[in-house]
This record gives sequence, C-alpha cells and structure tokens, in this order.
Amino acid sequence: MRPPRPTPRGAELPLPPAERALTEIPHDPTAIPAGWEGVMVPGERILWQGRPLRRIGWKRLAPALLAALVLAVAGIVLTGLTGGVLIFAGLGLAAAALWAERLQRTGTAFTLSTRAAYIARRHPLKGRQLDTYPITADMPLRLVGGDKAGGVIFASRPRGTKTEEIGFQGILDAPEVFAILRNAREALR
Repeated sequence: MRPPRPTPRGAELPLPPAERALTEIPHDPTAIPAGWEGVMVPGERILWQGRPLRRIGWKRLAPALLAALVLAVAGIVLTGLTGGVLIFAGLGLAAAALWAERLQRTGTAFTLSTRAAYIARRHPLKGRQLDTYPITADMPLRLVGGDKAGGVIFASRPRGTKTEEIGFQGILDAPEVFAILRNAREALR
C-alpha cells in the first residue's frame, strides 16, 4: 500500500468554524452573535463561554443537611406517626437541598464578551435571568479557587450582613478566563 500523497500547499480544506482559533474567525463589526439580539451591541464579540462544574457544594448545603439530620434523628427517637412525619420531613429537606444545588449548577451559564460579563441562570420560580456586568477600567478582578476548580470574581454586592462575591465561580479554566478578562479590562485603560 502506498502512503498518501501530500496535499499541495494552499489546497488544504479550511477547518470548520468550531475548530478555528478565535482570531481566525472573520468578524463583522456590525454583527451581533446569534441568539444575543437585544442583549449585545453591534461589534461586541464573545471571548469565552462556559458553565460551572457539576460538583456538589457541600459547604453551602451543610446547614440544610444538618437540619435534615436533626429532623430525622428526632423522628427516630419519637415513635408513631409523629416520628414518621419527622423522618420524611428530614429526608424531604435533604432531597430539596440537593435538588436546588444541582439546579443551580446545571442552570447557570457564563459568557464573557469584549464589553461585559454575563451570568445566565434558570430559577424554578422566577424563570430565566440574565445578569450583565459591564467591563470597566476600574473593575476589581480576583482569581480564587484550588487546583481543580476556581473562579474569577469581578463584582460584589451586600447580602444581609455579608458581602456576596459575584463572578464566574466553579469553572475549570479559571486562570485563562482571568487573563482574558484582565486583557479586556486593560484594553479600556
């Protein structure tokens, strides 16, 4: 069997758009990405898109799971109908907490463009929500997390007595996203 003949230079087939690098994709400055009509402005480009990892956040679930455990233990100690109701209430609380955590992870998507950071969420009662955080020259940036999953924090807001950090949290490629966002911020200075 003969080896395949080399392709003459210039006769290579172009790569499909999904396999081309971001800089190789022709960009129409007046175009708006498909599906982003009414959200993005003409000329705005998507730099990165992702989702949080589908891992359970045990620290966030600890209070609900502890309350479920207390209800279940109280149900075991008590006998009769009251005990059974408490056991089922504890199991229901634990299942609801796990379901809400999973819904939050699977129903969240992140998008970073040349002008803003977008966080899309699906809420069981409120429906779809899209939060937009414009990129500014004085936007605070911070890289958080460990080796496997990290986050890029770019905003905060008060929530009761604490401050809630806002960003792309629980993503796999946090250092790369941090660099992209930092470069987009520096381009505005």
